[in-house]
Amino acid sequence: MRIQVINLRRRPDRRDFMDGQAKHLGLSFDYLDAVDAKNTDMAAHRRQASAGPLGHLSDGDLCCFLSHRKAWQNIHDGTDPFGVILEDDAVLSDDAAAFLQNDSWIPKGQTCIKLERHGNNRHRVVFKRFDFSVQGRKLTRFLSKHCGSCAYILSREAAGHLIDATQTINLSIDHFLFNPNNSPVFKRLRPSQILPAIAEQGGDVAASDIHGMRLTQRTYTLAYWQREAIRGLYEIRHIPKFILLAMRGRVKLEKVIFDPSGTRAA
Repeated sequence: MRIQVINLRRRPDRRDFMDGQAKHLGLSFDYLDAVDAKNTDMAAHRRQASAGPLGHLSDGDLCCFLSHRKAWQNIHDGTDPFGVILEDDAVLSDDAAAFLQNDSWIPKGQTCIKLERHGNNRHRVVFKRFDFSVQGRKLTRFLSKHCGSCAYILSREAAGHLIDATQTINLSIDHFLFNPNNSPVFKRLRPSQILPAIAEQGGDVAASDIHGMRLTQRTYTLAYWQREAIRGLYEIRHIPKFILLAMRGRVKLEKVIFDPSGTRAA
């Protein structure tokens, strides 16, 4: 599988960080120039965006989405059944190469596999009871929000669908892919999660450019608080369904951990 790493040209420190991991794991990375909000025609990009269920996107979030879309296009235009997409601050486990070198381990019917742990230490995710054993870990479909987009595998077919579905962009990339509360593609994508995760966002690199742009472009107006209220409603509307599924023994609630060594794998 081709491994694409999304990297801002003005962040050679992050490229060096990823190069070090590639050398350690014996992998080869292809670097994809990220769309840079600080060095691009944002007026043109803004014409591709609209307000969505969570409000307007910051310039950083929009450019991040467009960068991932470039990676999807490369997967769709290629010949491999699957491709790997990493952001340039993804920390990878010592056994990550077993999952990233080829797709022979991927069970039939998979379209999108999330590789990372995301969120705070209290966050729990609703998973289906059935799972696959893959490379000493588990692969399980998840049904509730588990955001973050620093590491995932995408099928060629799914890449084409995502390109078609994003002629207009109105969500950040991680909510679009991994948040069933407001994603228009989650049901069709049917994403799965590696457990324990083989990646986590972070590393010895500077703080996120995107987070800084969110803060500078945020205004605490009535519209902001209305969006926050709507966000809260999205968060709770699936709870009754999950309770019913849990009572029937069809789902489980589990904390996603990052296991950098593979020693805690299933």
